[in-house]
Amino acid sequence: MERARSSDSWLSSCLITLVCLQLPMHMALSLFVCTAGDLSKFHLAPLGGTAELLCPVSSWPSTTLTEVWWLRSPPPGRSQVVHLFQDGKDREEDVMPEYKGRTEMARDDQEGNITLKIHHVRLEDKGLYRCQVQIGNRSREGTVTLQVAVLGSAPYIHVKGYNAGWIQLVCRSVGWFPKPWAQWRDPQGRVLPSELEAYSPDDAGLFQTALSSRVRDSAVGNVSCTVRSTALGQEKTAAMLIAAPPPERVSSTVVALAMILPLLGLLIVMGICIIWKQRKAKDPEIFFSLQSYPKILEDIAFPSLTSLCLSAVAVTLDPDTAHPKLLLSEDGRSVTLGDRRQPVPDNPQRFDFVVSVLGAEYFMDGCHYWEVYVGNKTKWILGVCSESVSRKGKVTASPANGHWLVRLSRGNEYEALTSPQTSFRLKEPPRCVGIFLDYEAGVISFYNVTNQSHIFTFTHTFSGPLRPFFEPCLHDGGKNTAPLVICSELQKPEEPTVPKPEEKSHANGDMALKVDSSLLPPPAPELPPLKDMIQSWPSDMGPALQGLEFPPF
Repeated sequence: MERARSSDSWLSSCLITLVCLQLPMHMALSLFVCTAGDLSKFHLAPLGGTAELLCPVSSWPSTTLTEVWWLRSPPPGRSQVVHLFQDGKDREEDVMPEYKGRTEMARDDQEGNITLKIHHVRLEDKGLYRCQVQIGNRSREGTVTLQVAVLGSAPYIHVKGYNAGWIQLVCRSVGWFPKPWAQWRDPQGRVLPSELEAYSPDDAGLFQTALSSRVRDSAVGNVSCTVRSTALGQEKTAAMLIAAPPPERVSSTVVALAMILPLLGLLIVMGICIIWKQRKAKDPEIFFSLQSYPKILEDIAFPSLTSLCLSAVAVTLDPDTAHPKLLLSEDGRSVTLGDRRQPVPDNPQRFDFVVSVLGAEYFMDGCHYWEVYVGNKTKWILGVCSESVSRKGKVTASPANGHWLVRLSRGNEYEALTSPQTSFRLKEPPRCVGIFLDYEAGVISFYNVTNQSHIFTFTHTFSGPLRPFFEPCLHDGGKNTAPLVICSELQKPEEPTVPKPEEKSHANGDMALKVDSSLLPPPAPELPPLKDMIQSWPSDMGPALQGLEFPPF
């Protein structure tokens, strides 16, 4: 009889081993490890949900527990208590601060099972847990591993290239765990073959995906990319519309004009330069007059701050999104980094890892402009983000994740948080930064209000609500403790004050400054309108400049 039981046990063990080998990897993480004699278990819990860790040891049914300790894998010389049951009740004296109020213990008296529940699971909760059960003088212990399942960002599709009628597309997404599954589909819903798949974890262990495929330019319709978490049973999809122009719109005349017009424009510019150089040598007075005019193209690429002020909007900070360490002023226009976490509710809208806060305003259309005073701060991050960005755990800021931000990292080194990041320097550090959003045009621009210059511009196609983004950054050894302040009134450039000639400067009350007018340079002649001046040039320059229109100054 004993020999038969041994044979049955051996056969059952083999069957269990075979079943475990057939299971997919993502399911095996949430089951017992198929190794003889190993009491460790893996449990997969969604980010923000509830984890139920079953202590992998059986206690004595219908008995009174003396103590139950739940511990994190401790560093050398120090225990980290997650939950403590002692003398018939839960105790929180020695429990780690980040677990207080988030754990509870449940016991099945009939089975003798002990379960630890962790609510509002965070990314930092993943790792090895150890349970110690003591009844009287007897004790047992075991370990269980918690993995946190994270739903990543919405896919971002961009065109990598075009070759011989084929469009090369790349689908990217970040912040997934465990490793997701991705797929391309054509406008008819058929699965497209993937040419390149890349799944790589970042510093936090979250996976980022890059899936490449090709589609014909004649495949008119929505080409979609889907990224799915098999552990959570959820997926995110993005689509790109491919619209081919009708063949009759592209004619031989259009092709000829597209080739001739740029060449003609280049010849006109070269002719003007040649004539200008000749006239400069013959008549220096005309050349001096042209040099005296302002730059014509200075404000063509980017609008001036004067015109942007017409789109000014009052922005305030949303306290429900502020990280617990941030301190907001009563009027909601100033934010600074505090020394300790504030006792604020852990709501889904609040950042719990990135020390940031969002503006209370939502933008879904139109043009909007606001200014933020940064003063002499050595570090700051400003810009705009999507309302749907992740607020929990570590976040990689990029346009693909719904962030359009500019950062001062140190000294005079600035970065636009593109992917990869764009580094640059400024001639003059801004003490006040202007931010302009044109929703329909897909433009987010940054300006140095101090010297009225352009800093950086993002271009994107927006599809949801946008909100202002603020991050005062760390104290940088005490050099970066000043707050970020939203300007209630837009900054205006200071006009230089020049004393009138008849006024006297009384430095000590008995002295006045007199200047001999013969020592001053002759006043510059008043310039006539540029159009009238060109008409007064010799007739041999008329044909070259005839028909040209100049923008107004």
